[in-house]
Amino acid sequence: MEWIDTHFHGGEYLPDYRVYAAEAEQENVHTFVLCASGADETADVLKAAEAHPGIRIALGIHPHNAGSDEGFIAELKNYPGHPRLVAVGEIGLDYYYDLSDREKQREVFEKQLSFALEHELPAIIHCRDKDQVYGAYDDAYEQLSSFAGKGGRFVLHCYAGTIAYAEKFAALGGYFGVGGMLTFGKADNIREVVSVLPLDRIFLETDAPYLAPKPYRGKPNHSKYIPIIGAKLAELRSISLEECAAFTTANARRFFSIKGESDHV
Repeated sequence: MEWIDTHFHGGEYLPDYRVYAAEAEQENVHTFVLCASGADETADVLKAAEAHPGIRIALGIHPHNAGSDEGFIAELKNYPGHPRLVAVGEIGLDYYYDLSDREKQREVFEKQLSFALEHELPAIIHCRDKDQVYGAYDDAYEQLSSFAGKGGRFVLHCYAGTIAYAEKFAALGGYFGVGGMLTFGKADNIREVVSVLPLDRIFLETDAPYLAPKPYRGKPNHSKYIPIIGAKLAELRSISLEECAAFTTANARRFFSIKGESDHV
């Protein structure tokens, strides 16, 4: 079996990528998409990409930083063509914390979607709102409808919305990132959504160091826990662990245009 972690973070949480990757490889996780927001984190992930052949990178401005890091959009033009760059992200809207003005979030989101289209890169989308409130989903859907209509590809990272919104995003061609929340005791809503998502639109992620799955909840997450998430997904979809690894890995390779392990650049 071979697994891919399609979304994790580094920085101060991850001082040695080689050790981290070696630990994950013991659990057959050989490829990792490392996300960075802004100039400071980008410098770090570029070094990480040199540290291990399985690391791929995604660059962008997180909605939390839309007000402070907007200037980084101009710098993004320096990175298309980088051999490890596979996506723009994570980008999007966060109306839960509202750490950046909502209008600014939408503006920065739109600019980055345009950048992704221009350079034929998929987008990793962060979309979060307060419980039982869906303004962020409505606004993201509107912007992603235009993006998808022009040929853009996107994944909803750590999706925690409703089945109805999932169906709307899936109709646009969207993918869905499934992570450790799938194992949480009070996450029945997420399990219900994941139980009906198209199997060819799902791949796995950790969002490490956040959202560690049970039995590691409350501790730093790690890419080596991807098989735990996979086991829960396999249980929900009544398939074998091997089948789960095969289709989620294939989906991720297709979406991010990642070659097989033997073809690492």
